[in-house]
Amino acid sequence: MGRASGDHAASGGPVTHLVVLGISGDLARRLLVPALVRLQGQGQLPPLRIWGFGAESWDTGELLAHLEAALREKPGLDLSAWQRLKGSIRYRNAEISPEGLSPLRHLEGPALFYLALPPSLFPKAVLALGELNLAQENTGWRRIAVEKPFGYDLASAQALNRLLQRYFREDQILRVDHFLGKTSVTNLLELRYRNPSLEALWERKGVAWVEITYAETLGLEGRARYYEQAGALRDMLQNHLLQLLALVVMEPPSRLEAASIRAQRAEALRSVQTAEPRLVVRGQYQGYLEEPRVAPDSPRETFVAVRLATHAPRWLGVPFYLRSGKRLAARSGFIFLAFHPSPEGQRGGLLLRLSPEVGLDLTLLGRGKPETLSFRLGPEPEFDAYEEVLLAALSGDLTPFPSQEEVEEAWRVLDPVLKAWEEGEPEVYPQGSEGPGGQMGILKPGHAWVSLRG
Repeated sequence: MGRASGDHAASGGPVTHLVVLGISGDLARRLLVPALVRLQGQGQLPPLRIWGFGAESWDTGELLAHLEAALREKPGLDLSAWQRLKGSIRYRNAEISPEGLSPLRHLEGPALFYLALPPSLFPKAVLALGELNLAQENTGWRRIAVEKPFGYDLASAQALNRLLQRYFREDQILRVDHFLGKTSVTNLLELRYRNPSLEALWERKGVAWVEITYAETLGLEGRARYYEQAGALRDMLQNHLLQLLALVVMEPPSRLEAASIRAQRAEALRSVQTAEPRLVVRGQYQGYLEEPRVAPDSPRETFVAVRLATHAPRWLGVPFYLRSGKRLAARSGFIFLAFHPSPEGQRGGLLLRLSPEVGLDLTLLGRGKPETLSFRLGPEPEFDAYEEVLLAALSGDLTPFPSQEEVEEAWRVLDPVLKAWEEGEPEVYPQGSEGPGGQMGILKPGHAWVSLRG
């Protein structure tokens, strides 16, 4: 692969090594490399040497051609930035083992190891990097970024954490949840922190229930191998949606800094009661079993909805409804805080839009029909989440990365559901619909889901 030690930029400063395990895979092609190109075009990257490892028997030129073909399909991407970035990339076809990664043995300088791999390979990658002593910071900082899903249940997440901590300190471990890098999600935290008057509304006296929804119109899009292992609960609910719940439930941090934010998120997740399987609905869109590489009798869920509760004093008695699914009526991500009803039974609320538009709608009641004040911040940026994740990883900002406690608490909440789902089948729902009808059964009397059709 060439020299892996002692690199310096033309300015004389040390080069940062970005080691991407799985660079020839789907995640690197769709998300990671486009984000790097955007950052390169914005001048935000430090001098980088990118070491890519993958399963394909290619040389570096073939990898670059593979990546460039995908980049050309991204509208608005500055390909001149790609021309500058690609000269720093070196590729090697290798297995994930100490022998396969041995060219990194004498790596010198700061390094980020990014595991853009199938989750089943995470333990092998951690062992290989650890056995090669690549976590040691003798010549510069070292960090490891682990993509989701982080484990398949509580026990496997705990085992992966133990393995990571055999070689890496907690502050070196970056558990990636790219939702925490989204502009719309960071805006939520800023909204609460910088508008203290909202806290008078942001609690059980002002809110009857909270809904967190992330709906997709897409299906598998060639990701059957991953999705057959993960499903909607592991892919969206355990990480993304529970992190959004934590940002709603948590007390506002004393300071907008990583330690305070992560501590409050962990405390919020600790307050969430374990899910009751009877209050969880799983669905599967009609036609899923005909998708390429899907087992003809697959019980894998493409939709999940759950009702949760928390012991947090400000939210005591307020139900939280979370749902996510594929092939639904509209692409829509939002958090809805439903206000208590008027004497006539009308209800206002605060709708925080996350996707595809970013903004908020505040609905208040007056003499006539409810009036809605809308604030729009524009469309959700295509790559901003991974840009923020990469910048934070390279700078050592832990804010967008869940801690060990956050990840394990999220699994603790959902573990009984996974055990209950070892039997039974998902409810089939039509493509382009609001999802399975069973989701209505977990709502409390008088409560309703926000319509995906607007």
